[in-house]
Amino acid sequence: MKLFVFIQHEQDKINPVSIEALQGAKEIAKESDGTVSAVTFSPSAGDKLISYELNEVLVIDNPILTTYNPLYYVKAMADVVRSESPDILVFGHTYETRDWVPRLSACLDIPFVSDCINFKMDNQLTLIRSVYQGKFNADLTLNKDQFILSFQSGAFRADSLQNGSTALRSVPVDLSGVSESIKPEDKFQESEKSVDLSQADIIVS
Repeated sequence: MKLFVFIQHEQDKINPVSIEALQGAKEIAKESDGTVSAVTFSPSAGDKLISYELNEVLVIDNPILTTYNPLYYVKAMADVVRSESPDILVFGHTYETRDWVPRLSACLDIPFVSDCINFKMDNQLTLIRSVYQGKFNADLTLNKDQFILSFQSGAFRADSLQNGSTALRSVPVDLSGVSESIKPEDKFQESEKSVDLSQADIIVS
């Protein structure tokens, strides 16, 4: 089983939910004798990711991708998926993921199981989602060989990811034919009066 994990990067930082998703993918790979590669649009993120124990780090190379636009993101990732043929695409479930990954799912015509909290591996991979505002957990299995999933913040521990030395590969993409019908405005920001606990290193209560 070949897993690709997208690593979200903004303001010179890797989103911690992406690292948690990377650990989730590593645990799936351990149970299925699979491989895990990290994929990012940021060269600086790629330089950081090579210090983890992974199969490979792929940096999708095009300067347009330094600014978020769902149409460019979908085209770039879809091209890489078609050429590299991963079995599972894994994302951290962030605001950005909610925006563009459903488009990627439709573009590739493969299922997207969002906001998973865990998995089970018996004869096949079973994904676990929380439903009805956390009152129940639902088990989902897919009859597709290729699919996308996202892991909820806090589903896995980022500090469980093992250090190592991984090769980095640059993958150029041509985005010249992408329509500019979407022009994103400023990214969503949490209110200054509140604290985003999912991004905190330490919580004192």
